[in-house]
Amino acid sequence: MDLFSHSNPLGGIKFPAGGWRANLKILRNKLFAGIVAAIPIIVTFYVLNIAYSVINNVSAPFLKKFRVDFPGLGFAVTVVMLMGLGFMATNMLGKRMLETFEKLVLRVPLVATIYAGVKQVIDSVKAFNSGSQFKRVVYVDYPSPGCKLIGFVTGQFFDERLGLDMISVVIPTAPNPMTGLVIVVEASRVTDSSLTIEQATKLIVSAGFVAPRKKGAPAEPGPIAAWPIPDAVALAVSREREK
Repeated sequence: MDLFSHSNPLGGIKFPAGGWRANLKILRNKLFAGIVAAIPIIVTFYVLNIAYSVINNVSAPFLKKFRVDFPGLGFAVTVVMLMGLGFMATNMLGKRMLETFEKLVLRVPLVATIYAGVKQVIDSVKAFNSGSQFKRVVYVDYPSPGCKLIGFVTGQFFDERLGLDMISVVIPTAPNPMTGLVIVVEASRVTDSSLTIEQATKLIVSAGFVAPRKKGAPAEPGPIAAWPIPDAVALAVSREREK
């Protein structure tokens, strides 16, 4: 039996009468589509596996010293410890204890540099994700009129020397919005955007691929359904070509 014939029932796949090159092209496209669909799933499970191992290994060595070795117990103990630390961080007495601990840590030369750097990065990420520091989304003309940069307004003040209202704007970079520029612009040269902070963030992270949908815009047309060729017709066409 010919592998690429029309009568070959490979999972219901109907191959067009275009020769073995066209059939291999179809299989190649299906393979690439499967790889593209599998990559996010594989990466997600890989990251979750790393996170589980890191969290589990925090408490697992201490539990093994007490001859307690149960799968997942180290992970559960670490999560409970983190929750307890979270309650301490939101409690007045716990805050004072953490502040005292930080003062002790910051007195150690090398440890102070590492601790302060990591804490600053965590605070920046937390502030960016919360969006509480961002007031609105604006456009700034750069590098020429008509070209716009997307930015987030973080503050506004009056410069007495210039006699102008100034606005501080964060210009994030794509696709990593954790880095960027902080510029101070005259209030009259800033254009307010109709985008929400969430929409602007998605636009930046996706490098422009995930754009906000225009109101009233028709939905994108779906793929045209391919009607399978009946086996009798395919067999007749194949015999006619052989003649």
